[in-house]
Amino acid sequence: QPLVSDAILSACDLRSHRKLLDIGGGEGGFLLAAAARAPRLQGLLFDAPPVRASSSALFPRREPRDRLHCCAGDFRTDPLPEGADIVSLIRVIHDHDDATVLALLRAIRAILPASGQLLIAEPLRATPGAERMGDAYFGFYLLAMGQGQPRSRSQLAELLECAGFGKPEELATPVPLQTRVLLTR
Repeated sequence: QPLVSDAILSACDLRSHRKLLDIGGGEGGFLLAAAARAPRLQGLLFDAPPVRASSSALFPRREPRDRLHCCAGDFRTDPLPEGADIVSLIRVIHDHDDATVLALLRAIRAILPASGQLLIAEPLRATPGAERMGDAYFGFYLLAMGQGQPRSRSQLAELLECAGFGKPEELATPVPLQTRVLLTR
């Protein structure tokens, strides 16, 4: 997780944002890293109740205690928390089918203000120069997960457009096979 967080935060400066909603953020590694780099950023982690319990236990022991919070919920069935000006999906999209992803993207679009942004960080299919390696990665990963769907940048852009987002901008990362970063409004 630290390697992925560093790659994302080197590509995307979050200091101009006031509140980050990290959906499916696990134990909060990305949120902690983002808050460390952006001293005024408030953070809210939204994940399933069992995951949220472990994040809640971690946040009070780590700085910045007063800026990070957790909220339990399932993005497939529960409303998303409002008030963020940027939402992050870090290695979440490829774990789900198109219908689930489109519903999630629409829910995010509904809670973001007009100037809000969506940050997506994923390994993507058809990464230039690493197509075969990416196919192997996704083959094993999705076999182990038992669900999900690898997508290319253009496939993800189509889903974003269907959900009401603009064309995503790709931000350069040091290891694009591992993490590609897309930012959209």
